[in-house]
Order: sequence, then structure tokens, then C-alpha cells
Amino acid sequence: MRTDTATLLPFPAQESTRDGAAPRARVRLEPTRRGRALLTAAAFVLGLIVAAAVLLVVALPALAGTEGDQPVTITVQDGDTLWGYAEQYAPEGMGAQEYVAELRAENQLPTGRVTAGQQIELPVLEDSAR
Repeated sequence: MRTDTATLLPFPAQESTRDGAAPRARVRLEPTRRGRALLTAAAFVLGLIVAAAVLLVVALPALAGTEGDQPVTITVQDGDTLWGYAEQYAPEGMGAQEYVAELRAENQLPTGRVTAGQQIELPVLEDSAR
């Protein structure tokens, strides 16, 4: 069995020169003005994406249910009564008499009578079942 010997050459050291030239100093790369602007814009867009994702994933109680908290103003039509509004708009678990009392207090109505064309605000009440 025959074995041959191979000659291994070492890698050149960094200090060594090519073709007799002086060794190259370490180069420090710095972004240009355009490069800095591009990096800033990319970071800003990434921040917007992360903020949008957080808002979509996290249910914020401050934003939830704000739509229903606005008072509703209605114009009374011929034949409408406070009792009819109580049957239609009273929250679950609240009696019609209680709702009429709240409605009168909200609109400072001395009696339970309303006239056509009159505008009244419906009270914003939470469900009693909650």
C-alpha cells in the first residue's frame, strides 16, 4: 500500500501584502444622507405596523363600547308616547315605569305628555343584567 504526502500551504496572514502593496487599513462604513433617511423611514413604517398589529390584537376597554354611550335624540311623531319609547328602548331587566321616569328626568318633562315635533333625548342606561 502506497501513501503519498501532500504539502499544505498556510493561509496568508492579514498583515501580509499582495504584490508588494502596503496592508489596507480597516474600513469603517458610514451611511450616506440618503441611507440614513431610508433607515429612518423603514424604522417608522415598522413601528406603524407593530402599533397597528397591537391595536388589532389587544382589546382596549377604553375604545370598546364608546359608540353606544352617545345620547340618542329623536323627534316625536304623531301617536308616540313615552310608554311606547319605554317598550322599544328600555334596557333588558328595566321596567317601563322606571324608564319613563328616567326619560322625564333626562328631558325635564313636567308631565308624561309629548307633542309631535318635540325632540327628546333617550337616556343612556346600561343593561341591568350586566
